[in-house]
Amino acid sequence: MYLNSILKGLIVGSAMSLPLLLPKLSYAQPAQQLSSFSSLNYPDRYIRHQSFLGYIAPIVASDKLGREDATFRLIPGLAGRCRSFESVNYPGHFLRHQNYRLKLTKQTDDQLFKEDATFCIVPGLANSEAYSFESVNFPKHYIRHSNFELWLVKSDESRLFKQDATFFISRPLTMYPPSVPIDPGTNLIPAEPE
Repeated sequence: MYLNSILKGLIVGSAMSLPLLLPKLSYAQPAQQLSSFSSLNYPDRYIRHQSFLGYIAPIVASDKLGREDATFRLIPGLAGRCRSFESVNYPGHFLRHQNYRLKLTKQTDDQLFKEDATFCIVPGLANSEAYSFESVNFPKHYIRHSNFELWLVKSDESRLFKQDATFFISRPLTMYPPSVPIDPGTNLIPAEPE
């Protein structure tokens, strides 16, 4: 009877702690994962593509296109290691660097494309609870925003560089709209997206 109580307590305790553990496990490099990426130093801005170029831009709950542009499928790296960022609303198109500018480009089978579209996710340069994205074919070069545009830039070790090259991985904006603060002037909660 005593052993039964202990076993029942372990089962209940495990079942209750599993939901707390699952979000942590979901970022442990699954085969594919939908994600969005917010800037460390501009938390209301997310990595997105617009006119096939990479930016960080503010995304609000009612911006359906922006939410789609800012959601990517993380897949095993096209170069055979690390990760690649596939557009959700343009399947078969990946973020890649070309002339150091981040672009959304249709996948090709050449090795240069595969390497340009592959990034290693490393602990954040400015915050170890966030992440930075290092190029596979240009070591020590990271995705960084400058004037809200995304570029591949070699680290200069400055504080600003580290902040600009650090991002939080968040739930996909296509399924989970960003939380919008209540307008302090009216105390109204913005309308839910349609």
